[in-house]
Amino acid sequence: MNKSLYPDEKTPLLAHFSEYDSVYIGLIPFFKVDKKDHHTNSSKKIISFEEAQKEDEIFENIQNHSNMTIYVSNEDYPSDEEIIENGNVVTWEEIISNTKLENYKELNKALMTSIGAFHKKLQRKDLLELLNQYAEKENIWNPTEGMFDYFTKSSIFNLLTAAGITKIETEDEFCENKSTLDLKTLNKTDFCEQVDTRDYYIYTKNKSIFFAIGWDFFFFFIAIDESKFSKKLIESHFEGFWADEKTTHLWTWEEGEIDRILNSNKTANSNKSTLWTKLKRLWS
Repeated sequence: MNKSLYPDEKTPLLAHFSEYDSVYIGLIPFFKVDKKDHHTNSSKKIISFEEAQKEDEIFENIQNHSNMTIYVSNEDYPSDEEIIENGNVVTWEEIISNTKLENYKELNKALMTSIGAFHKKLQRKDLLELLNQYAEKENIWNPTEGMFDYFTKSSIFNLLTAAGITKIETEDEFCENKSTLDLKTLNKTDFCEQVDTRDYYIYTKNKSIFFAIGWDFFFFFIAIDESKFSKKLIESHFEGFWADEKTTHLWTWEEGEIDRILNSNKTANSNKSTLWTKLKRLWS
């Protein structure tokens, strides 16, 4: 492929993956792990500036600011070994059905807020609170972000082998390292181990199917040739939804929503300035 493997924010997914018939937005699952409790259900946690200074010397030369929020990896987050041995999938739909979160968009906003991935104006701490209340009550762990997790890799393996695919290619984020995996010689455990956390792309050479994930996201893309993979088959292995002609990487947001939020203060200040100018004219 001559173009970038991963779509940009604003190009419709169907246009980016134009060599394929359809694109599915797959959702990385929540999960439970038997006998594994949590205080923070996210893969990231917030620490104080003083704690950060103790953990990393880079903070010694950084001035503390009141609006600074520092996220680090949550050491209590289950390991792959714990997940493989005692993990069970919890769907996004279950979370939505048992909370006041309305849809995938709101749940994704909550997840992105949980790891500090959004500009502060875009953060939805109200939605995150709804998620946390239910997750803590039910001892549910949030999905990991920016990588194919164990459950997703297992589903990929099951899908590919069921479809009779024998060889796949994997590539890292920067397309610097590429590997070929022979599925005839691998079982599911081997496959999950050999698809590295840095492997952002999994695909067949004949372009029948293509998986792509990006940094810091809780979803991934599956582009398919419908003569080789039916939509029903994809839906039976992954939770998610199909892209339409307008769906982009920014599917979480309504059209123009981000700009409206980011520019809200500018508009308010502009309106205040205009009002002040008019008042001065009346008083002069």
